[in-house]
Amino acid sequence: MPLVSNQDVGVKEQKPKVMLTQILIVPDFVEKYLDIDTRLRLRKTCKTIREIINEKLLHIDGLNYNFIGNCIDISTNEDFKVLYKIIEGGLRVRYWDREKVINTNNDEEKVEIIQQDLMSILCNEKLRIDTLRIESNLTTSFNKKPPIGMRALRNTFIQVPNKRNVRNLEYFVYEVNEAFIVTLNTIDPVHLKFLYLSMQFLNYSPGFWEDLNNLEQWKLLKSLIVRCPQLTVSDITRFFTHFENAHLKIRSFYGLLDFTLIHNSVMELKNKLLQNFNLKQLKIRVDMEIRDSDFENIKASLQQYNTNNTPYPFWFSIPYPDSDKKLELLVETKMIWFKGPCYVEGEEDTEEEEVEDEMLPLIPLNFNDF
Repeated sequence: MPLVSNQDVGVKEQKPKVMLTQILIVPDFVEKYLDIDTRLRLRKTCKTIREIINEKLLHIDGLNYNFIGNCIDISTNEDFKVLYKIIEGGLRVRYWDREKVINTNNDEEKVEIIQQDLMSILCNEKLRIDTLRIESNLTTSFNKKPPIGMRALRNTFIQVPNKRNVRNLEYFVYEVNEAFIVTLNTIDPVHLKFLYLSMQFLNYSPGFWEDLNNLEQWKLLKSLIVRCPQLTVSDITRFFTHFENAHLKIRSFYGLLDFTLIHNSVMELKNKLLQNFNLKQLKIRVDMEIRDSDFENIKASLQQYNTNNTPYPFWFSIPYPDSDKKLELLVETKMIWFKGPCYVEGEEDTEEEEVEDEMLPLIPLNFNDF
């Protein structure tokens, strides 16, 4: 008889080891339980985990990229934020409560550091961004090269392998250059629903609007707000009449290099809009009033559409060709407003309130003690 029976032996149960990769491939685990900060940390562990993370849906409510002064900020509407400050002889980086200084006098190395962090977010194949907001108060007019933040942004979007799923693009800059074209061209045109482009200065080739017009994103876009002092009525007629809903703020109805009479420009714009049966509205606001003589000439030409002899101010009602639909037109000294057959009262109030405000200030980033 054995001295020890099976019942007397305590057998310790061996629990199987669970690998991190096994957890990450559990359906919906990454999407439900890992925020963007955790994902970025895990991506740095190994290639296998990085590939798993990149294949998981990542939804970001708002992704912000700001480069103001010598500071760059990558953040989301949640708690994620990385701050960079360009200092003499290097780059200071703050991530949560951690801070480090990277010593380098090479601007291209600084660009690469920022670019790698931005790319770690944008490289996700299943990335979904509700609003991508880019903001800068920098100019390249007096520099041989664009600022570091601008170069990092441009280089990143050039390297993004596929079109990104972005619903709204907000691009607020002092000066628009090639980086905007590159950014817009990286967005999936099917998913882009709204563009807010605000600038103080257009530093690009004379064919900027034509280059935009050649992009599929511009052709398929339905709604936008544009603030551009240099935009002319002729440009609006050529490149903005296909939109369903457009709010534009420009300096003047009189372009510096556009010698077309304002009366003729308005009539051409009217005729072009009569080809857009999907129009909701096109509103143009200016800083400088129309001259009295031009204002009276425009009203006189449109008087034929005032069949009831309604005293001014009133909406001219212009029939679409071979249709019972109407194009409504209100002319004021600092505004021209077209309403198309698809306009719904009150539907676009939010966007209208936004564009009537003064130019949104470029808010300095909070780099206190940084």
